[in-house]
Amino acid sequence: MDRRTVLVALAWIACLTLTAGAAHAGEELHLSWDACDSDAGAAHNRTFDCVDAGATHVLHAAFTLAAPVDSVFGLEVVVDLQSASTTLPDWWRLDGTGCRTGALSADLLFGTTSCAPAFGPTALASFPSYTVGMPRGGTNQARIKVGVGVSPDQAVTLLAGTPYQAVRLKITSASTATCTGCATGTCLVLNSILLKRPPSALGGNVYVLTPGPGAANWATWQGDGSDCAAVPVRAVTWGAIKALYR
Repeated sequence: MDRRTVLVALAWIACLTLTAGAAHAGEELHLSWDACDSDAGAAHNRTFDCVDAGATHVLHAAFTLAAPVDSVFGLEVVVDLQSASTTLPDWWRLDGTGCRTGALSADLLFGTTSCAPAFGPTALASFPSYTVGMPRGGTNQARIKVGVGVSPDQAVTLLAGTPYQAVRLKITSASTATCTGCATGTCLVLNSILLKRPPSALGGNVYVLTPGPGAANWATWQGDGSDCAAVPVRAVTWGAIKALYR
């Protein structure tokens, strides 16, 4: 590739970057404990005494859009986490072969909130997947992925500027006494929400990737022992990036 081609490519990338900033002002991702981020009672840190094995800790994933998106029938929510320890402690081994398998679930029981549900009462949440070593191969990292949706014939239009609840992630305290590491600082980052649309929809699927102000897409566990900024943003395909600039 000659020097002129490289310069043209760099200029094109810079143009896309500037366009993205303008096109997606107002797009926000939010992650909080106990309630939707705009509600009273929402918190961005959870401190737990690691004693009450009956406690349940609930994360609320929410988002707003910069522009309306029609024909949405599904969401794919991705939360990445990283512990302050060099390897993921047993308390955070929520995968199928981990010490606390079964302690993670998802639902849409939002209760009274200022955030609107993304879908109507027929919506369902999938069982979350939990992959240790994601997103970048770190031994102290894991990725939570969960789907939410309705049948395509019940697709909705999501409006700009409306705070929408995507899903609740529930983490129980089961096996806290036998699975060590509950007190280890951990950061959870809502890195993306994919809005799923039918192939016929103009522009196809849409990614929501922009953090809300003040690191609103971060939720910490047991303080700030883990560096939230070190949890990488989810990589997206070139096709998905192009969809953002439709």
